[in-house]
Amino acid sequence: MAKRVAPLTAIGVSRLKPDPSKTIEVVDGAVPGLRLRVTPSGTRTRSLNLRAKGVMRRFDVGTRLGLAEARQKADALRREVKTGADPTAARRAERKRTIAATLGIGTFGAVVDLYFETGPGAGLRTKHEQQQRIKSVFAEHLSRPSTDVASTSLQLSIDAHRSKVSAARAAAYLTPIIKWAKKRGLMIGEFDLEKPLQDAPQQRVLSVEELKVLLPTFGDAYGRCCKLMLLTGARRDEARFATWGQFDFRAKVWKIPGEQRKDTRAQGRRRARAKEELVVPLSRQSIELLKEQRVVEETRRRLEEVAAEVSVENPVFVGQSGGKLMNWDRWLKSKAITTGVSGWSAHAMRRTAATLAGECGAAPHVVSVLLGHTNIGGELVAGYNKSRYLKEHADILQQVADNLEKFERGS
Repeated sequence: MAKRVAPLTAIGVSRLKPDPSKTIEVVDGAVPGLRLRVTPSGTRTRSLNLRAKGVMRRFDVGTRLGLAEARQKADALRREVKTGADPTAARRAERKRTIAATLGIGTFGAVVDLYFETGPGAGLRTKHEQQQRIKSVFAEHLSRPSTDVASTSLQLSIDAHRSKVSAARAAAYLTPIIKWAKKRGLMIGEFDLEKPLQDAPQQRVLSVEELKVLLPTFGDAYGRCCKLMLLTGARRDEARFATWGQFDFRAKVWKIPGEQRKDTRAQGRRRARAKEELVVPLSRQSIELLKEQRVVEETRRRLEEVAAEVSVENPVFVGQSGGKLMNWDRWLKSKAITTGVSGWSAHAMRRTAATLAGECGAAPHVVSVLLGHTNIGGELVAGYNKSRYLKEHADILQQVADNLEKFERGS
């Protein structure tokens, strides 16, 4: 029969002095397996030796505990282990997550970056804009361990964000990232993010008086990009991602590749059908604008001591540092302050161009051509008539450009 060990007493524990040459370990007979360890430096730790799943293991109870508190924790730990739990593994995992978060590895922000660096987001044309939106809306969660991020905390960030549009886009961008991360064990739990309720969008069209105020201020890359949208009726991304190779000054046309065009009607099997290239006639003012932008870009390149000549792959519109035009919100806010014309977006250029064309007498089918719509005159008519009315398209854009030139001059 095993010899019974006497329970430790508070007085006996207080008299236990550290030995500089070795670690002292004593057993508490009151709780089977409970031990007190005193290191040469004087640190006192409590542990519980217990058989778990057929293997004898040592579980940490705690440090700087009184005798009664240590016994209570040891009893609770014993019951927990008997139910199949593994407190040591849970604490070890928590320590790993904390260390990883401190080093920037395994954080929510690292998962987002990984998705766009080596995951499915690496090939997205809008990946930089998506990253920027996500990191703006969910900034407070970026340094947290990704496995600790919960749906409720992300939803609260969406609800509290000052811009409903940014929050809605960030929620949409984040959904596939979470799905991808969960399959790889980088995030855990159920996520069902809701977009914030938004007011009905304003179909803003700029008036002639507003154009007279705005056009003279379009002297930077953002402004010239907007001006090209006004002169052609193009979408914002078609203009800001345009490259020099798409423009033929001799033929006076802009050829927008099919993959760069937005397909708002693609459904089901139609998604597999590639968009066709769109040919946009260039007015005299459009060509002058592009040549002006080219001079500005070549000057910037010389000042920064990079190749002065632009290549066909280079984007037409770039910022002062040579990067893509990404911060439209800030630019639009600055224009609202300096001009007093607010409540408009870059897409208002496209609506305004279509409205000006209509006021110049353009027929509805010509306005539809100007906007780059696929079905001219409806699907039935478009099935028979494949004409893109290039002459009418060119004529109406030149009339719109002439009017805009007058507005800019204040007449």
